Amino acid sequence: MWSAAGCTGAGTGMDREDEKVSTELTQRQRELLEEMGLPADYDKLTDTQKNAVTSIEAMLSYLESKYQEEFCYLSYAEAGNLEKEHLEAYPASGTPSDVVTVYRTYEDGEYHYEDDYGNIGVRPLYESRVREFAVQSFPESGIKVFSDIRNLGQGTDGQSVTEENVLQTASAVTYIFISESVCTEAQLRDFTEECAQWMESQCQGVAAQICLRLTDAAQWELIDATGYEDKLRADIFTAEAECAISASGKVTVY
Repeated sequence: MWSAAGCTGAGTGMDREDEKVSTELTQRQRELLEEMGLPADYDKLTDTQKNAVTSIEAMLSYLESKYQEEFCYLSYAEAGNLEKEHLEAYPASGTPSDVVTVYRTYEDGEYHYEDDYGNIGVRPLYESRVREFAVQSFPESGIKVFSDIRNLGQGTDGQSVTEENVLQTASAVTYIFISESVCTEAQLRDFTEECAQWMESQCQGVAAQICLRLTDAAQWELIDATGYEDKLRADIFTAEAECAISASGKVTVY
């Protein structure tokens, strides 16, 4: 896994033949190497590093050519036994929480790309519906809601998703961080049951999961959309609960 965060100038994608024979770094490759703390000298790079920076540039160029906007690099992973080659980036006009994943495969002599850019516009719609439900139990000033859209229903694209149908068309994992200042452990247990009932009635036809975290009040203040995933490993939660619904409608609480 290669990680960094930052924006570089637009580049030109390469086909596989170009990737094999190029011995000169482009300006964008130099900038990417600098972001990753690697030497911007072709001869000082390992073969793995050379392949990685070339692939990163090509996948960023794919995004920028397709959507006609600049993207900032976040991370890159080579193909392995358990995962496809993929890159994570975000639009320069957005924030690092607006993650777009690009997957790349090589078949029949050429690269094939797919991405989940459409999920960016779906996330705020999904979060809005979950927040609307949560504020029926807690003041909005004491909850934070962050959703990770995993995929859209078959035949659905980002443009056809609305706030009215998002719960039935988007599969997502949502974290609700609740400050101890507005909730007790007993109230969290009750809310977990309410969550399960709500999902059963609202999330039909797609899998979804809601993760509840009762959070130390001071630490809750520090949680934001960009860094909330890092907080999941921290010892800041008084109580935790999760509920999920399968595409077939089975609800599980744990």
